[in-house]
Amino acid sequence: MMEPKNQQGKAVDWWFIYKTPDRTGTANNKGFDFFYFDPDSRGLGLSPVGLDQDNQALAYTLKGIFGAPDSAGYIAYNDEHVDKEKNKSEKGHCKGVLVFDKPSDSALLLLHSTPRFPANREVSIPEDERIYGQTFICLSLANYQMANQIARQMLCQQNPQILTESTRIPKNLGDDEPLSLLFHGTAINESRQPSSLSLHSKGGKPFRLIAKSRKWGEDFWLDLVSPELQSDLVVETWRRGKVTPLQDGTSDTFDEDVLRLDFKATSTLSYQWPYTKDHAKWAVALKNPTNSAPWVCVADLNRMVSQEKRGGGSLCFQEERLWQALKAAEEKLHQLAQATPS
Repeated sequence: MMEPKNQQGKAVDWWFIYKTPDRTGTANNKGFDFFYFDPDSRGLGLSPVGLDQDNQALAYTLKGIFGAPDSAGYIAYNDEHVDKEKNKSEKGHCKGVLVFDKPSDSALLLLHSTPRFPANREVSIPEDERIYGQTFICLSLANYQMANQIARQMLCQQNPQILTESTRIPKNLGDDEPLSLLFHGTAINESRQPSSLSLHSKGGKPFRLIAKSRKWGEDFWLDLVSPELQSDLVVETWRRGKVTPLQDGTSDTFDEDVLRLDFKATSTLSYQWPYTKDHAKWAVALKNPTNSAPWVCVADLNRMVSQEKRGGGSLCFQEERLWQALKAAEEKLHQLAQATPS
């Protein structure tokens, strides 16, 4: 049975991790401190162990994947290889691991923001990525065929770059299954129209996997995710170069960018950093009189003009406690303007 593992190494329906940048919180933070949330959590809380330890959710989950029986398969994908010569710019700007096991009718999806990860089936974060904030979300899928549905969407939208050194295809996988086609890079047919795939976790929690291809040519967040959720968003992503406007003529929605983050671990311990030290990709809905849904999105695409020509996606779901924690930590453009004396 392929399942996400929690902080104690036990099966859990889904979890979310926010890795902090190095030298935030305490001087001893080497970029391994992280905040954790799953359905049993009271809130987004600081983990007592770091990502450099074996006894935490990401390590337990990845070791369960890479140590799975031969009947299980997994496809790791990332827009960056360890060997830069292998990178293909036409491939999607997407990162994750899609896991599946036909005999147990189980599957899971791990979506994250970390380049060159997981390399060579290792669970450690690349050293030069520890300086940045990173996000990870892992969820159980309702059944094996849901993994094929995601693979089918990827063939038309994300077009991921496969990390073959961290991928395994089982003998029981049919040649014509989307998972097999995705691994071999055949039947890629990038769509000019984006898509939204409705998913359910094993425990029944609904998710939406919203994705676009490089051929769509519009902004992922402002022109796709916001209209799909019918909500304005506050977005935290990597921002270098030309940034997408807060509003445009394509949609009626409005997206703001996060400038700083401040996560309160305790009454006396706070993790603070500017967006320039964050490589995470996430958004939360701005509640208003017409939409009060607590949407949270965890993605692999940035809010930058250059990303209009890259494929990628986002898992979006409603979770009040996680929404509240992320909302409380953000400092947006208009908040900064209000706090600055004229």
